[in-house]
Amino acid sequence: MAEILTPEMKKSLKDSFKVLKDDVAIFVFTQKGTNDQFNNTVTGLVKELSRIDQRIKPEFHEIGDAVSKEYNITRSPTLLIAPDRYSIRYTGAPLGEEGRSLVMTIIMASTGKTIISEDSRKRLRRLKEKRHVKVFVSPTCPYCPQEVLYAVSAAIERNDLVSAEVIEIYENRDLAAQYSAMSVPKTFINETLTASGLEPEERFMESLIEGRPVEYVTPAEREELKDYDIVILGGGPAGLTAAIYAERSGLGSIVFEKANIGGQVAITPVVENYPGFQRIAGKTLVEMMAQQAMQYAPILQGIGVDDIKKKDKGFEIITARGVYKARAIIIATGATHRKLDVPGEKELSGRGVSYCATCDGYLFKDGKNVMVVGGGNTALTDALYLDGIGAHVSLVHRRDSFRAEARLQETLSRRNIQVYWNSQVVEIIGDKTVEKVKIKDLKTGKTQTIETDAVFISIGYEPNNEIARKLGLDIDDKGYIKVDRKQRTSMPFVYAAGDVTGGEKQIAVAVGQGTIAAISAFEDLSSPYWKGA
Repeated sequence: MAEILTPEMKKSLKDSFKVLKDDVAIFVFTQKGTNDQFNNTVTGLVKELSRIDQRIKPEFHEIGDAVSKEYNITRSPTLLIAPDRYSIRYTGAPLGEEGRSLVMTIIMASTGKTIISEDSRKRLRRLKEKRHVKVFVSPTCPYCPQEVLYAVSAAIERNDLVSAEVIEIYENRDLAAQYSAMSVPKTFINETLTASGLEPEERFMESLIEGRPVEYVTPAEREELKDYDIVILGGGPAGLTAAIYAERSGLGSIVFEKANIGGQVAITPVVENYPGFQRIAGKTLVEMMAQQAMQYAPILQGIGVDDIKKKDKGFEIITARGVYKARAIIIATGATHRKLDVPGEKELSGRGVSYCATCDGYLFKDGKNVMVVGGGNTALTDALYLDGIGAHVSLVHRRDSFRAEARLQETLSRRNIQVYWNSQVVEIIGDKTVEKVKIKDLKTGKTQTIETDAVFISIGYEPNNEIARKLGLDIDDKGYIKVDRKQRTSMPFVYAAGDVTGGEKQIAVAVGQGTIAAISAFEDLSSPYWKGA
């Protein structure tokens, strides 16, 4: 069998595993004739990991033997991590993005040190009943590993009451169908759905304790007021760049990102128009940006802002982690996917209706019928990605021509992808999952119903402008924050950059605006322009 890990990966893992303390047993369970390709891959992977560091102790078992019966293992492949100390299970091979969570799980199981905050540890002390956490994932979902690591951390911190199971949806399609987990990550606690998508750490922990979905989280114990020159809201290209330039200007800064570092770029399969890279995965580009930014400023992922208040000398930013004080604010909160607002969309969201082809497309890669809605760069990129992994793709666009870049249009024309021109989706139909889509021809008024297994909606974005509204900033008729050429908003010492300001939604634009916002903040804090020369 060919080796799975490249020499570069092995070197990186060897460095990562230097922190290992106790031996970590990894039990691998397989059954011939079931997911053989994944069985062989995960077996080879675990063997290679054990050769990189001898503190990783693999055991290989067949489903049906005494050990599999002891741990009630019935699915192939299954991994148990440190079963002598913890209840942590991977049901399905942890490949792709989940390889990252596997490495971190091994490290945490060996050291006993988790990624969660002291605030979360205090919350977990309140737990009195057993909790079993299921997180459904796919190997192409960049949001999934963080949700998994919350579950694993809880299973390590409270190994007396918490067990964690990571379920790969493609290898366990019956479970995905049973739990309607066609969109990932999806989290269940004791069979109760608590989250669809990545959630903030505090909300995950509070939902775990309560055993039900929790929307608002009261801080367990607020940290003392912390002072910064600049608080940056958003960890996409604009926010990360702003942090670099702020710190290099001598301004202490901190970045809050309530979801995933990188924003929309993290779920872009391939970036071909960012200077310096002919072709690079969006996730890779974001990781490079984040690693550089973290050399300058702390980045708090999974931490959203509950409220923000203007004070005489700056701002108070209130989070579930604590209260922070800033002299200036840079809003780089980006934008979220726009909805169709048609019957069936909300009801079937996460059950075949998706806004992230990279996250959820993997389940449909074996020739399943999928429909992409939209005509811009994102829609065509999604269609090409889905076609590339083996789905049978059609595309619905309300106009007679695309708005996307010419190169994307040229690539699409070479693929066998049917396009419904001058058409719009008027209804998404299905019982438990998407089954059909009704589309209307805008020229003739006629409708037709098309069978499909999934609908990927890529029709543009809506700005994440909640903070702007709280501060009373000027916004345009589409909800985007109004800024001048120096990225200044209508309130002194508040700046905005990236997709939340509208305009061209390009990585290069966001980076440029983040740069300008940080430099403007430095200039204004040094000598406010509105006070005159």
